[in-house]
Amino acid sequence: MKSKWLISVKDGSLDTVTAELRKLGVKSVETLEAIGVIIIVPTSQKITDVKKIKGVLSVEEERDVNI
Repeated sequence: MKSKWLISVKDGSLDTVTAELRKLGVKSVETLEAIGVIIIVPTSQKITDVKKIKGVLSVEEERDVNI
C-alpha cells in the first residue's frame, strides 16, 4: 500500500495549494474542505518541496494507529 501525506493548509488556500501540487506532478489529490486538509499519494515529490508551497501549514505522513 502506498503511503499518503496529510497536508494542512491555511483558510482559503485549498485551491491554490491543490494547483501547486498538480504542478509538482501529484496525480492523486483528495480535499477535505471542512477541516482544511489535502490528502495526496506522492510519487517523486519530497516533503520539503510541499512544505515550501505558500499556504501549507504542515505535512505529515499517514500512519496506522493501534490502541
